[in-house]
This record gives sequence, structure tokens and C-alpha cells, in this order.
Amino acid sequence: MRASSAVLTDSSIRLWDLVFPASRPLLARTRAAYVHVDGLIAYSKRDRDGKVDAYLACYRPDEVALLFFQKGDVTNAAILTPSGRFPIAISEALKHIRAEPERAEIAFHQATTEQLAAMYASCAQKPAELGLDASSPLTIFQRLLERKWSGVLELISNARVNYLLVKEGHFSTGMFADKGPNEAPTNYVARLFTSVPPEPLPIVTAKGFEGLPALPQQAAPALVHVFRTFVWDLTDFAEREAPGDAARRADRVRAKLLPAHDVLRAMGGARGTTVADPIAEPGTVADAVAAWTKEFLTELEVVHPKIAPRLLKEAGREQRFALNAVGFFERLPWHIDW
Repeated sequence: MRASSAVLTDSSIRLWDLVFPASRPLLARTRAAYVHVDGLIAYSKRDRDGKVDAYLACYRPDEVALLFFQKGDVTNAAILTPSGRFPIAISEALKHIRAEPERAEIAFHQATTEQLAAMYASCAQKPAELGLDASSPLTIFQRLLERKWSGVLELISNARVNYLLVKEGHFSTGMFADKGPNEAPTNYVARLFTSVPPEPLPIVTAKGFEGLPALPQQAAPALVHVFRTFVWDLTDFAEREAPGDAARRADRVRAKLLPAHDVLRAMGGARGTTVADPIAEPGTVADAVAAWTKEFLTELEVVHPKIAPRLLKEAGREQRFALNAVGFFERLPWHIDW
């Protein structure tokens, strides 16, 4: 299979050649056509041995899609392309991973939670303006020490990706792509900048990112579907009580709340409308839908007093356990007796 020639942003490093650190390889890089991705995800959720912190890297033509796992659950996703690195909805990442399996390869590796947070930060955050000279580790750390900078330092050498955690300019710990088990971190970092003649010196890129204390947990596609269905159901039940008025009111309230709750772009509208899933934490999704529900039902109660608890019960009955798990009903002023 011919490797893609697409390169990482602001570099000459081919995306196809990237090698990320790993605590333990769970699935060596393999042709995607040989990997049952849904089976791998199901195994990770279900089996005790599969409930690990890990990442799945899918090397596709012109991009690398990343899925992040925590204790076996898919918790976030990102993508690397020639035009940039971005967070991406889990559902969207899965579409990319499942597409064109004959032209893609997949690796599934266990990693520390610190590494997962560093990998995600390098995709979700803008590089810091540090003015790093990547000619040697000495010039890099002199600059970091001068600025007493703290964050994640990403060093890529010959497509080997390494993450170094820095505190006030000093190296704290690191996650390295191919460091020997007994090799000192300082020796390994120095090796990233050297080569054995007649090989040319490696191409090294150095970028700093603010970093994250932990990997953010994105709302799972199943949870997004639950909230999306709830909004449709509540709107339909309300429309039966107030034909011709409730649906228009629901859309108006949603439009009004969009500046404060961008997640609502992925909710509402005509039932079955295809909209991209939001890239947001479960609590953020719950907050947005709760704000819409509260304002929508409060307006309806002006015309139909005490209608809110009944509509809430009807719309939320089927998915009440999933909604309760994220504290959705606790965000509303009405008490529901199930």
C-alpha cells in the first residue's frame, strides 16, 4: 500500500510516518481492513483486560485520526491534517476511521493518562509563542529556563513524537517514542538531535503547549443521541398541547440561547435532521439542554399552568436513567415522581 505524502502542519514530517509513545502495544500497526473497530471498542468496554488507558491511531490518506480511551471507554478524539490539528467529535472520528479501510492502517496502544492529556492538548491548543531554536536540546531548554515556562514540550524527530512535561523551565517527566528501557531521558533527548554518519541529521520540530491537567471527557455519541431525542420528544408532546405554537416557540428559545449555549446547534430542528455532534463535555451538554428546557416550559406554563412536570415525565421516561446519570433533572426547577 502506497503511503500518503501529506505532511504535518508547518513541517516536512509525513503524517503517515508519525510514531507516538506507548506504554504497551495492544495492537501493532495493522491494515485497517483486518481490524474490527466496533469489536475492539466493545471489548475495551466489556472485558476487564481491555479496560485500559490507551489511544487508537488511524493512519488514513492525508490525515491521522486519534481516539482516546480511559478505562476502556472512548472519551475523546482528535485529528491531524496538513491544514492543522483539531479536536473532533467522537462520532465524526469513527466515520473517518471506518472509511476506506483498504487505504488505512490502525495502531492501538496503551498509554498513561498524562500522555493522553498531552496528545490532546497538542491538537486542541495553539502552540505557545516561545521562539524555540530546535537545533539542539541545549538551546531549547535555555529558552524555557529563561522564561520559566511550564507546559508540554512536543519534540518530533524523524517522525518520532515525544512529549516532555516542563515546570518553570525544568524537565519534569516525559513520554518518549522509542527510548530504551534503561536509557536516561537526557541521553535519549540528545539522541533525537544526532545521527550516525552517513545518515543526515534528523529533522526536529519543537512546540510548546499550555497543557491540560487531564484529558477532557467528551459527551459520547449515545448520550448526545439521548439528549437530541429528548428535545424532539418534548417539542412533539408540547406541540400536541399547543398546536402551531409549541414548535415555533421551541425554535425561538433555542435561537435565543445559542450565544450562551453553542451546543444547542446540535439539538432541535426537524426530527431526524442530520447535524454534527458537539465537541463538549457531558455536563456542558446537560447544562445547555436544561437551560432550553427550563425556558421553553416556563413560557408554556404561562398559557398552560402546571404543564411542565407532565411533559417532562412523558419526554424523559424512556431515557430517564441516562439523563439522571448526568444530573439533568437536578438542573430543572420541577420535581418528577417516576
